[in-house]
Amino acid sequence: SNVPLLEGGGSSVSSTLGGGASSSSALAYSNIIPSPQSLPTNTQGLIQSHLNSIDGYLNNNKSNNSSSSTTAGSKLSGAMALLTSLQEGLKELANSNHNNEALNPESMNGYSDAISLIKSILNCSISLGVIPTSSTATTATDVAIHAMGSCNFFAHQFKCHVGTVVREAELSGLTNTNAGSGGGGGEGLIPSARDVRTFTSIVAGSELVNGEGGVWPQLYYALRCGDAVAAESIVKQYAANNNNTTNMGGGDSSFSGVDPAVHQLISQLVQELQQYDQETIFGDSTNGNTRSPRQLEKTLLSPSQALLQCRRQVCELYERTKTRMSSSSSSGGGGANLDPFIPYRAACLALLSGAESISEVSVLQSSGLVKTVEDYLYASLWHALHLADTSSSIGGEGGLQNVSRAVTRLGKLVNQWGPSYFERQDDFGDASASSAVAAAAGVTSASQKLPVSGGWAYTLPLLASQQYATALAYLAEAGGGLGLLQATHVGVVMDATGLAVSDCSNTSDDATSRTLVPMLVASFSASLQGLDAEAALKYLVLLSGKGKFVKEQVERLLLETRQFEVLAGKLAPDGSRSNAALDAYFSKSNVSSILADGANVAIQSGKPADAAELLVLSGHFGALFTLMNRELAAYLVASTQEEYAKRQFWFNAASQFHAIHLAHGKLYVQNALESEGRMSLGNTFQLLMNLVVFFDRCREKKWEGAWVLMNNLSLLPKNDSEMTVKVEAFFQLDNCVKQIFHHVVLAAMEALCHLFRSLKQEGASISIQQQNTIDQRLDELRTHARLLVTFSRLLNLPGLGDGDTYVRIAQLEKNMM
Repeated sequence: SNVPLLEGGGSSVSSTLGGGASSSSALAYSNIIPSPQSLPTNTQGLIQSHLNSIDGYLNNNKSNNSSSSTTAGSKLSGAMALLTSLQEGLKELANSNHNNEALNPESMNGYSDAISLIKSILNCSISLGVIPTSSTATTATDVAIHAMGSCNFFAHQFKCHVGTVVREAELSGLTNTNAGSGGGGGEGLIPSARDVRTFTSIVAGSELVNGEGGVWPQLYYALRCGDAVAAESIVKQYAANNNNTTNMGGGDSSFSGVDPAVHQLISQLVQELQQYDQETIFGDSTNGNTRSPRQLEKTLLSPSQALLQCRRQVCELYERTKTRMSSSSSSGGGGANLDPFIPYRAACLALLSGAESISEVSVLQSSGLVKTVEDYLYASLWHALHLADTSSSIGGEGGLQNVSRAVTRLGKLVNQWGPSYFERQDDFGDASASSAVAAAAGVTSASQKLPVSGGWAYTLPLLASQQYATALAYLAEAGGGLGLLQATHVGVVMDATGLAVSDCSNTSDDATSRTLVPMLVASFSASLQGLDAEAALKYLVLLSGKGKFVKEQVERLLLETRQFEVLAGKLAPDGSRSNAALDAYFSKSNVSSILADGANVAIQSGKPADAAELLVLSGHFGALFTLMNRELAAYLVASTQEEYAKRQFWFNAASQFHAIHLAHGKLYVQNALESEGRMSLGNTFQLLMNLVVFFDRCREKKWEGAWVLMNNLSLLPKNDSEMTVKVEAFFQLDNCVKQIFHHVVLAAMEALCHLFRSLKQEGASISIQQQNTIDQRLDELRTHARLLVTFSRLLNLPGLGDGDTYVRIAQLEKNMM
């Protein structure tokens, strides 16, 4: 019974479900084995919130697919709507989670940041008119735009942090913006610049802000916010105040003042920022495809000659400042005799000129300006963007190769440092990025302790450095059930929006990258199916572009949950199947094919009962009869209690099927078999059901009833003239009947032998007239036995037990002589 049905195979649905996936891709997806995780009990609210977003996305896709005017833009809009919905759901959940069952706040904050990071990257792409597509190889332009989007995210994140610190200080009455000789108070500043000034006073001290060179720490934090408008406001206020005041600190005014080249460079950045209504100098973080895209040639990635000239001038200022810091350090004072604003000046000049990443400048290491991982990533990516070489002879894509190489280098560094560098040491196991990628390829590792951050302390740096595949694989492994949920949804959003879930690397493993999102989705679906099979199905539907993989996973879901009615409905009295969860996403014919193929898998897995249920629902009655006939034949002669129980199960199931679908004049099964040209299966089914009754009568020693039934089935010759006809009829029988026919012949001969013996015993004490009747009957039984021996010889039946079937039958015949 472990033989596949001769029906199904999935060819009818592979093109519908799989899009244009190549055979190699289909093979790669088919090798994926879901790795479900135990979902924490307090994730129910998060699961439901995300499921609502997925519902909306799938419904939107269904509407788009039914429209003849579906475009890449409409698909992207739907994917962006999914991202926004997930984001809004997280905000609502955060506002409502005030109990002890709240989710790990560090993990949820990291998750929310990741969604915002992806959205920032997408908005930057859209604002530049570059529609992401994961179907093509990642280019240097893609890498550069992603770096710009990441910078935009970190700038916006810091700007929000500045605003929060200032608002809290105002509520506490701690703000003080008294003017000093170096830069003035908050008068004349725009609101964002005023916040920066207040924040700088809090973190760097009001004495520094109000003293000589106090403009530089303010300018630094304005640039850290990516806010050129605030930076310009600060510089203008400084210039206005210094037209009327003199330096009181006794420092070097050539270093404390803002050089014209700096002012000019900032002004040029402001012009571009205001022209395109940007929130930061990096891109349009609020553009949801609502404004016309700007040209890539008019961004930081393609600076004008005037801007490059200003950068060169600022670079010279930076080298002078760095030289002064180095001289002070080497003179034995350790830099103690430097004015406190000098490190801020050096950092600002390094940022504006793009000369170096401030995270790697040796003279700034002791300044404490790069305090956090986010600071480091922002500084590194800022510098990478300034490596765009528009003066290169190749220009365009080639001019962005330097940016791509810098980002690749950053990714390698983050990978080399590993999770232990970013996660808290006291709450972390021995996981590594390489083991996470191995897990993505199906190699499991030992269980480990979950990090406090839920894996996000390492995942976010990986995402920001465009190690997307490693990031999600690591999160799914290190973060437990919640990490799998989060990695799945980030992966789904990236895949839906066209962002390639691969690592920015010259040696990126395309196979692993291609299979990662399907693996995550399948694993999360498998984790969810015990709670909600219908919800698990919706996640699998998200993979409808991954070849036959989605169909295989739906079959797995059906067989593992056995939620046949929920997923596939039930049969109505007229033989039609009611709509269920599958019908919301697949056509009737596709659902039928999925169910039939699922039945094949069930048979191969040794679950014929499940296969039968699926075949009934599929309407593939030919395959169903093939299955039932095979099982009835396999257990027709049961020799153990287990075999007898299976025999009884299949007989009861077949009887129930007959009563529900064949009795009372119902013709839909017969019509289906007739349309398939497989009416013979129905005849075989009827024959096997009668043979079960025949063997039951033999077992119960009801020999007369057994022989009468066998005689009525007309399988055996009743006289010599029927021999040829019955032999030919035998070879027309279904194979499943021919394979067990030796049991039938042997049981028939045993019935004849028992009848003969019983009748002969009765003849010992009866009258002569009755004896003649009995002798006549005995002769008939001998004739049947003789014909049966000849019949079995002509059929060339297989051996049985300790001897040949023919020999055993012949021996029984001799007993009747």
